[in-house]
Amino acid sequence: MKNTCMKWKDQLLEAALGEPEGSELRAHLLQCPDCSAQLQGLRARRERLDTLLPLVASAAEPSPDLRARILAATETSAARRRPHVWRVWALAGATTVIVIAAIIAWAFKSRTDLTEAELHQAQALAQWRSPTDVLLRIPGQEFLNATPKLGESYIKVPIVSKQEEIK
Repeated sequence: MKNTCMKWKDQLLEAALGEPEGSELRAHLLQCPDCSAQLQGLRARRERLDTLLPLVASAAEPSPDLRARILAATETSAARRRPHVWRVWALAGATTVIVIAAIIAWAFKSRTDLTEAELHQAQALAQWRSPTDVLLRIPGQEFLNATPKLGESYIKVPIVSKQEEIK
């Protein structure tokens, strides 16, 4: 059903239940094949339900021991299911162990020793610096990289004694 046909939804249900169709709905059904097909489907469903309803209403009551049979069947099915629970857990555990062992075996198998050239390339790559690192340096960087100890200063000022001043 299209979005434009949503306003006809309630009227289609009423028409399928046997209420008379309005003139606007009839005009819409002549123009819209989707809504007319839906109305035919709703009418067919109503006819099937109308034929089944008397069969359901005239059906005999369930037997008095129905409840006992249902409970007995659920107990036996639950008893049959219990032994399988440990099998499922055992299968899951075994699968997990196999997968972990396969991953470990693959990791050790794929591990290879590096040649001298590869080791040299890896070291060069680890020591590589960006060309812009030089541009990002600031004056006094060496002062900022070293923290002075307590009582010291970033700037080393020579101490001049009084005797040296007199000379």
